[in-house]
Amino acid sequence: MSQQTRPTAAEEPFILKLPHPYLTAYAIVNDAPKGNPTNNKIRISSANTTGKEVTPPVVLHNEDVSFSDIGSPSQDSVPPKGDNSSWARARRSPHVTITWNQDRPTVPQVWLIAYALVSLHPLVENFRVILSGKDSKSLAHELYVTGLFHPHPKPSRAEAPQDGHLLFRGTFWQGAASPFGARPVWAPHLDASGKPASRQYPPFPFQNAPSTQFPALPRHTMHPVREPKPEPGSIIYSRWIPHLKEHFTMVALDYTNDEHLRLFNKWQNDPRVAAGWNETGTLDQHREYLRKLHEDPHVLTMFAAFDDILFAYFEVYWAMEDHMGAHYQSSPYDRGRHSLVGDVRFRGPYRVSAWWSGLMHYMFLDEPRTWNLVGEPAATSRTVLAYDFAHGFHVEKLMDLPHKRSALMMVNREKFFTLSPFTWNGEKKIRPSLDAGAKL
Repeated sequence: MSQQTRPTAAEEPFILKLPHPYLTAYAIVNDAPKGNPTNNKIRISSANTTGKEVTPPVVLHNEDVSFSDIGSPSQDSVPPKGDNSSWARARRSPHVTITWNQDRPTVPQVWLIAYALVSLHPLVENFRVILSGKDSKSLAHELYVTGLFHPHPKPSRAEAPQDGHLLFRGTFWQGAASPFGARPVWAPHLDASGKPASRQYPPFPFQNAPSTQFPALPRHTMHPVREPKPEPGSIIYSRWIPHLKEHFTMVALDYTNDEHLRLFNKWQNDPRVAAGWNETGTLDQHREYLRKLHEDPHVLTMFAAFDDILFAYFEVYWAMEDHMGAHYQSSPYDRGRHSLVGDVRFRGPYRVSAWWSGLMHYMFLDEPRTWNLVGEPAATSRTVLAYDFAHGFHVEKLMDLPHKRSALMMVNREKFFTLSPFTWNGEKKIRPSLDAGAKL
């Protein structure tokens, strides 16, 4: 599996693409003469178009704007090892300069450069960015308002340097300064035809409401009213995966769609899947299964795809209304998930690293009040536990469910976005120690 690398004057450009519905392809090109410092520019890549692109509502590329490669501070300017203040950490951060000669770039154009930086350097937690050009102070203020950039921390000594602004990888992936409306760019509100919602509204308000199964069962739950589900058949998550050079998407399942129903039926009757899910059945039985979930406000069913080829099925649920809520002190917006890969061609760490992180990413982006994600794999499922550990989860406790002993897995928003586990490190086999910080 070939992976993209940072561009040099003699190499192929690094390709970035926007998520659905836009899909615009950009090339990161070093246009500096050979032997000169890197001068990266972002240009439309006509060689990587598919014919499915939609013109974005704002222009993101700007030929007048360029950015350097990241650099490390010189040894004589690095703060002493014993200084771990926010100022010292900022000074140790890799630095990059964004330059323009004419009018200052727009916030969406800087967002595209941030997208390039976190994609070229996915293991860098934060960058110190120097803005060099006309009206840089007013641009910095606009970026502060979005949360994409943060002011450089003040030093304890007035004479200490404090140039630049901080770009945090985690705030970028949370959707800071997303250029196409209030929703993070990877979790758009689209209809089944792929068109963006015509109107943008504030986040869904908080209002408590009970769920009751009385008198059939003596069960009552108090929880927030949930936002209506996405339109069946609509894309609810999309992200370009650089190491695959493919888009990973998630599509709200439509149980009235014959293709969706047949695929679900085929996968559930596969002995490999049935061993874990125990949901073998006829088309009619599976139609009824999916209908009930469609009408259940606490569960969202979806398919996942790589470049429009459906390969997996997910169920995402609100933990408070789920049986999980009876096994731990759930918070109002905690979410959990169940998943299966139906198409064996899409197994392997280089694929799982994309969809595992994508599913978690969606759950955090879809509801900004979600703090914890949970799971309940079998306590003996070493592979699932290893993937969860690699994405920041820890074992909260063991749970004895009616059909298995499970590990209650949990990751919070802060840890997930601190790790930002959106890249594949080349491992051919998942290991519990894949990420040194994963078990913290």
